[in-house]
Amino acid sequence: MISILAMLLQAATPAPTAAPAPAPAPAPAPWTAIVRGDAAAGNLSTSTYVMAHDAGGRLAVRCDARADKVVSIQFRAPADLGAGPVRPVRLTIDAATPLIANWEFISGIALEREDAAVTTITSAFAQAKQIKLHTSNLAGEPVDAVFDGPSSAAGLTQVLAACGYTLGQIPVRTPAPAPSPGQ
Repeated sequence: MISILAMLLQAATPAPTAAPAPAPAPAPAPWTAIVRGDAAAGNLSTSTYVMAHDAGGRLAVRCDARADKVVSIQFRAPADLGAGPVRPVRLTIDAATPLIANWEFISGIALEREDAAVTTITSAFAQAKQIKLHTSNLAGEPVDAVFDGPSSAAGLTQVLAACGYTLGQIPVRTPAPAPSPGQ
């Protein structure tokens, strides 16, 4: 009888519980510069981003510091935008006149990487309280998102500096050397 009672008590003893899984790292604050990659390996990127009010997209400013240093402004929608031909993107910063340009659509992301446009847009973002974006997907359906502007220009300045840009100044690029005669 004692052995049956011991077996019942042993069976009723709860198994040790596993330690709770650690909480995921909190997402960085909007417009905080994030550095990824390895400078020595030549694949360093620095970016800052903000999520849309309705979690319907992400707006980012990114520096890819590889052989060429390029800053791009990128919009990722919650649904695929479709790769393909350039399409217009309209940015309305606060109540100012909209900035409209044809952006590239690559791998479902809309992006602008032309130096003068990046300079104009990042300068406007630095002062923005609200950013409204309008474009369309490949089927021509409208895609809209609203974002908060940065509380300071620090994150934007850090991203631009990682690629040798200065906020508000179009970068001066060194022209590629001309091919030597006979080549």
